[in-house]
Amino acid sequence: MMKQVILCLALLVGTEAFVHQSSSAASVSLKAAPLDDMVGVSVETGDKVFDPLGLAQIHGLIKDDEEHFGVWPSPQWLRESELKHCRVAMLAFVGAIVQSTGVHFPGSLFGQYYEGGKNFISGEALASAFKTCPSGMAQILVTIWLIESKNFPDGAWMGYMDRAPGDFGLNFFNAKNDPAAQLKELKNGRLAMIGIIGLSSAYFIPGSVPFTIPSVN
Repeated sequence: MMKQVILCLALLVGTEAFVHQSSSAASVSLKAAPLDDMVGVSVETGDKVFDPLGLAQIHGLIKDDEEHFGVWPSPQWLRESELKHCRVAMLAFVGAIVQSTGVHFPGSLFGQYYEGGKNFISGEALASAFKTCPSGMAQILVTIWLIESKNFPDGAWMGYMDRAPGDFGLNFFNAKNDPAAQLKELKNGRLAMIGIIGLSSAYFIPGSVPFTIPSVN
C-alpha cells in the first residue's frame, strides 16, 4: 500500500510543473501571475497554465502572514527543484535502458564492488553500498558536494535567488537565450520522471504499469 501512495504522490508533485512561457497570456487566469515569466507551457495543456492544486500560488498568498510566511517555497524554488529532478531522471532512465540491453560498467573501484539484489526502499541497498564499496560512495558524495556547494540555490525558497533556476553557469548550444531549448529540456525531463517512476513501479510492483512486458530473470 505504501508503495502505491508514494507513486501517487510522486506523480502529483509534477502538476505544478507546467508553467507559463511568457506574460502575453497573463489574462488566462489570475492564478498564473507567479508563473508568467517562466518557460514551460505548451500544447499538452492547451497553452495554458496547468496548476490544478494552486501549488504555485501558496507562497504569494501567505507572504503577509508573519506566522506562516516561509513554510512554502516560491515558484523559483519549485522550478529549481523540477529541473534538478528532470536532469537526474533523464540520466536514470537512459542508464536503466542501457543496462537492460546487457551493457554494464565493470563496477570495480579499488577492488570493491556493490552487491546486487538489495532492496533500496528498505534501506538495505544503501547500507550495503557503504559497507561493500565505501570508495565508490565517497566518490559520489564528494561529486554531489562539489556541485551543490557551487550552485546552491540561495534565496530560491523565498523567491530572491540571483540566478535563473537550473542555471549552473553552463550554456551548451546557447540554451540560456533560447526558450525553445529550455522547453525541450523540461518536456524531456518531465517525460523521463514519469518513465523512471514507471520502470521502478513495474519492477517493484509487478503488474502495476499497463502494457509492460514482464521481465524475464
